[in-house]
Amino acid sequence: MRKPFFKHLLAALFAVSLVMTAQAQRKPSDPKHENHYKVEPIDTDVLHIEFIDAHSQQAFTQVKLKITNKTEDFIYFKGNEPTFKYEFGDQHASGGGMFQSMNMVIDPKATETKILKVSGGQNFHVEKLTLILDGFYRISSEGKKLSAPDFQIPASKNEFQAGGFTCNLEKIKKETKETAVNFKCTYSGSDVGKIEANKLVLKTESGQEFANENRKTEVDLVLPGEHAKVIGVWHIPGKTVDMQFATMNIVWKDTFTESKMKPIKIGDAKFVLDPGVTDAKNK
Repeated sequence: MRKPFFKHLLAALFAVSLVMTAQAQRKPSDPKHENHYKVEPIDTDVLHIEFIDAHSQQAFTQVKLKITNKTEDFIYFKGNEPTFKYEFGDQHASGGGMFQSMNMVIDPKATETKILKVSGGQNFHVEKLTLILDGFYRISSEGKKLSAPDFQIPASKNEFQAGGFTCNLEKIKKETKETAVNFKCTYSGSDVGKIEANKLVLKTESGQEFANENRKTEVDLVLPGEHAKVIGVWHIPGKTVDMQFATMNIVWKDTFTESKMKPIKIGDAKFVLDPGVTDAKNK
């Protein structure tokens, strides 16, 4: 006689569970309900772009771009230039986080991610939209070489020019065991300035050259009005030269170059509602 009782109890519990699940499912009218989208990757000779977690609530649309640079050049991305197209109108993208810069550099053969978001109003909870991917620019990794005068240490002056760059000596350390310098270089040209601090060397009076030990591999890209730091560090054995008393020169080699910034046509990304993911995400 107990079996029918337990069968009815289990059926009742299952029914309650279904009711609770239905109640837990966020309804489309809820401002926090999320529409999630299918977005096909975009692949060109220059870039491969994947779209991650593309979704909208009433108050915003957001998507993460995974961008792979397929070239030997640099890609510069201006994050406020892409346009989200809706039936109610166009919206320009903004950064997806308080501390996320709008613009970014993608090094040769590298992959970076960028969150794009639009908000302001309550119209974004749509089933389809288009993202126009403007804002991508290609910058040659070669560029025009800019000559710079050798910089004497101890310093006879604190400033020098290299093409569109003006560099100021901010700090210097000159001791027997270590020499270190720190420059601030501001670019006032009309293109894109590039700084590769790993190319500069320290030259002694005997003509020996020593590589910069601050061997950071990244290249600093500097737009007009922007600046970057140039740091040099050397440790030369005292039997070779006593750096505290010697007169030496920084030879810049190809530290400073500049290149044109050329826009790239990428195309459009279609956001189409994904019912399965949308249901799963709103439970």
